[in-house]
Amino acid sequence: MANSETWKRPSRKRDWFAVGHFYVWLAFDAIFYVSDELDRMLGLWLLLIPLLAIPALIAVGTYVAGLVANVWARRWRRSVSVIATPIVMIGLLGASIHYQINPDWIRFQLTHGYSARLAHNLPGPSPKNHEWYWGRIGGAATANIFYSLMTGTDGIL
Repeated sequence: MANSETWKRPSRKRDWFAVGHFYVWLAFDAIFYVSDELDRMLGLWLLLIPLLAIPALIAVGTYVAGLVANVWARRWRRSVSVIATPIVMIGLLGASIHYQINPDWIRFQLTHGYSARLAHNLPGPSPKNHEWYWGRIGGAATANIFYSLMTGTDGIL
């Protein structure tokens, strides 16, 4: 009798947090967050629409399917987890915007040492300055905007 009861009860470990939904929303938010940088670096322009739309459809589809499946199976804690995941991800995006952590800042932090070394090795008297090309956005039907960064031996200008 004890063995048949253990087969009927669902495991409490699987009833708490929907990790798969978190990963799907994390992937969508990451693509959404770096889409401007991808457009500048790779010149995606029109390809940016399907690049954002496909993960958005996947995220919304898994959200609806996960919510319906968990409500149908009466897994309430997991349903709350599915509902809370997009809210948490929007909160993380809001926090990164508030603290000004954007793809440009991350790119600068990753390439700062290399750029400073190149600026230091430029010929001429000090202070040595250099303009770095950071991409452009726009296309045939829109305005072209060029991005650049001025660095030198004294820091960012």
